[in-house]
Amino acid sequence: MRYKAIEDNLGLICRNCMNEKFNLRLKPGDCYYTIYPSVCLSCGEVKNIVENIRFSKRMMIRFKPN
Repeated sequence: MRYKAIEDNLGLICRNCMNEKFNLRLKPGDCYYTIYPSVCLSCGEVKNIVENIRFSKRMMIRFKPN
């Protein structure tokens, strides 16, 4: 499933990279972030890392047709 690939990257990359990599439209309010900014493994910049995605947005991602 498409969400499994996204789930594997939670806690590792920033929201901008997640939007680019998975073709999402996540807004700042759609995400829960780690307490402290750290290095994004995708872009290498120090940013807020996405720890989780809100339930409603997760369901939209899961049931969105490819």
